[in-house]
Amino acid sequence: MKQILLIEDERIIADDLRINLEKDDFARVEISANFDEAQELFDSFVPSLIISDVQLNVEPDGIDIVAKLCRQRQVPVIYLTAYSDEETVHRIEQTLPFAYLLKPYNINQLRATVNLALQNFAGNNHLAIDEENLEKIDQLTTREKQVLAILATGKISKEIADNLNISINTVEQHKKNIKKKLNLSTVGELVNFAISARLEAE
Repeated sequence: MKQILLIEDERIIADDLRINLEKDDFARVEISANFDEAQELFDSFVPSLIISDVQLNVEPDGIDIVAKLCRQRQVPVIYLTAYSDEETVHRIEQTLPFAYLLKPYNINQLRATVNLALQNFAGNNHLAIDEENLEKIDQLTTREKQVLAILATGKISKEIADNLNISINTVEQHKKNIKKKLNLSTVGELVNFAISARLEAE
């Protein structure tokens, strides 16, 4: 059975989501309202997927909690949010979620998204070594390979910059160059490429 960690601090909303997601044995859901609870459940419950509200009434918010958890173990993520401003969307995209759904959401849409996220994640985890991608790696500079490899571990641009002792702007420029050389358009595609080419951070 699917095991879902739900990060939501509004108890009424959280309980309603759990009831709907557990109906007909679709999934088993555990709820956390903050990072400490989420970390405990992430270790003990071992979820196969995370659903997280973006805005919480505590710090860190949902995006930061997801980023912290996914550095420990990669799991597919779905965000629920009432916000679609550019800054929020950019922060969401940095954590490489499968999807984000704007509130109010439809429970059937959410269930379908959960199924697709798990199927997509399972497929990516069983990628065979892509020989064509191995050849494309040669187009990248050493620094670009380093940026791409670290990006594939789930780190955001600031963390990559700190790791390589370069500026965030330089990281963004490297990402832009990598996309152009590999003919890719999104961060998710870059991650999938790195996985299929077995590119690892040093």
